[in-house]
Amino acid sequence: MDKKIAIVSCEMFPLIKVGGLADVVGALYKKLNQYYQVSAFMPAFPQIKKSLKIEKISDFNIPFSTGKKETASFLKSIDAKYPNIYLIDNEHYFNRQHPYGENGIDYPDNLERFSFFCKGVLEACKINSLQFDIFHCHDWQTALLPLYLNEFYKDFNSKSIFTIHNLAYQGVFSKEKFPLLGLDWKYFNMKELEFYGNINLMKAGIIHSAITNTVSPTYAKEILTPEYGCGLEGLLSEKKEFVYGIINGIDYQIWNPMFDPFITKKYKTRKIKIENKKTLQKKLNLLVDEKIPLFGFVGRLVQQKGTDLIVEAIKNIIDKEKFQLVVLGTGEANYETQLKEIARKYPGNISITLQFNETFAHQIYAGSDFFLMPSRFEPCGLGQLISMKYGTIPIVRKTGGLTDTVKDFSQEDKNGWGIVFEEDNASELQKAIQRAIDLYTQQQDMELLFTNAKKQDFSWNQSIKQYWQLYQKALTL
Repeated sequence: MDKKIAIVSCEMFPLIKVGGLADVVGALYKKLNQYYQVSAFMPAFPQIKKSLKIEKISDFNIPFSTGKKETASFLKSIDAKYPNIYLIDNEHYFNRQHPYGENGIDYPDNLERFSFFCKGVLEACKINSLQFDIFHCHDWQTALLPLYLNEFYKDFNSKSIFTIHNLAYQGVFSKEKFPLLGLDWKYFNMKELEFYGNINLMKAGIIHSAITNTVSPTYAKEILTPEYGCGLEGLLSEKKEFVYGIINGIDYQIWNPMFDPFITKKYKTRKIKIENKKTLQKKLNLLVDEKIPLFGFVGRLVQQKGTDLIVEAIKNIIDKEKFQLVVLGTGEANYETQLKEIARKYPGNISITLQFNETFAHQIYAGSDFFLMPSRFEPCGLGQLISMKYGTIPIVRKTGGLTDTVKDFSQEDKNGWGIVFEEDNASELQKAIQRAIDLYTQQQDMELLFTNAKKQDFSWNQSIKQYWQLYQKALTL
């Protein structure tokens, strides 16, 4: 079936990245383009404009219900590496340092910015006679597009799919801003965009897309429950027939220890992997000793990722056991402070780097023996997928995509490739870390874990097939 797909997103690796959304969209664009006609639409953030060779196609107006008009510029990539990428530009809305906000605070006009973007995509397609069978929208910033498509662009005869990467971020704004959306007030009710007296943009994507999907089968089930539904479990349960879960893949051309340009020694055996560990220990002024188990963490230092569990577990165990911990990431100030304090007290054992550094992330995946992901909830998770490719054993809580991708290692039948714990508390994580420390003395088991983990295939090949099946399904609805 020769169909045209439009991916609509605010992030795409390597053009612009804030989080895992960029990796997923970048891989989807790249992999789908090998088989199908795929375009991508993004806001013209300065980082993207610097990365691409672009030309302007046209200028056009987008009216607001207040009578005000904003001009949009429609740009197209003429970069051979990035064909069929289109940008919606507006200096006032998109020429900013960060896509969503600065210093942890969202821009106050994000509702206007992203409703403008959604309108701009559809209007640009109309004016320039661009036809797509599917608009594949990602996260709340693009959630209005399915509603605008159904309300104002029915003659497109297009379907939309809405992907939720993290249900916790829904795009909630005050009721007073509703007129700026250009929608009839009939859409401000509990069955539509109203959410406890506010506007909830994510509801538009869930209600008005043909299909909603999340990024793992377990998370797709979890979000139907009050524990994980973030207030939308009722709506999602009503639509559960059209809610699917597809595990994210990772790009093994980027994340692969056999030809990773950022690591000291490329490897496929555990013996050579240990050389990367020694380099990492030396770089961070940790005691250089391959017999000491090294735990790595790369990610946001927030409650969702279980950072508080890591802090408490490490404090409880650091004086009793010999191990090392390397942390890379930024997040909430109290967690950053606590981790810095632990590193100050135990400089030969703990290293904390409060930044995001892509090169250093590769080195941590390659140099660590174990990778910590004690998440409270995890729609899919990419860290555990990457760590497995590097033969670094994931320690995860049984939730969301971590449930779907990591199997607990059994010393009896020698099956499994990770350490999995269930309860959301520090003592359970502490037991899991202790298990890892004990396992590390069993070199045959560690060799087996290394082999089992590296064998897992979470490339995009399977996921792409599933997305294509989802597109075909949407076209029949």
